[in-house]
Amino acid sequence: MNSNTSKPVKRSVGREYAFKFIYKHLLSDFIKEKNQIISDTKSFEDALAMFDKSYYEEDIEHPDNVIDLHTKTFARDLILGSLRHEEENSELIEKYLSTGNLQKVDRMNLAVLLLGAYEIRNDKKTSPSIFINEYVNIAKKYCPNDSQGFINSILDKLAKDHAV
Repeated sequence: MNSNTSKPVKRSVGREYAFKFIYKHLLSDFIKEKNQIISDTKSFEDALAMFDKSYYEEDIEHPDNVIDLHTKTFARDLILGSLRHEEENSELIEKYLSTGNLQKVDRMNLAVLLLGAYEIRNDKKTSPSIFINEYVNIAKKYCPNDSQGFINSILDKLAKDHAV
């Protein structure tokens, strides 16, 4: 891997890490923990440490889950930003749903959408198409089979409505 591709690859790894963490905390068993980590740094660090134990554990599905400090810092910022802005980004996402009901959205898809919405709205230096592509790739890898088009459509609409 040359230095020109290193940063984007690391960001992709960071986004996947953040996706897995966010997804876990969208599940009903972890709602209380999610609410704690949003407002309490120690709770967040404890949750990350616990998440890391399972993330780094090598198994058939995850033979090389390694993340360097810079990438983890990026992922950490994505996680906190996405969780702290979950309510407002959820409202935006809901506007673009044909059902208008966020509760019907698969939790994996919702995790992808929340992260994508957060990056599109908060990183004005990067083209939204880069974020859309990144999150469509995550959807291809982790979400139900019909998710890519859905993710692409919602994030594209959000990006167009929030263009600078």
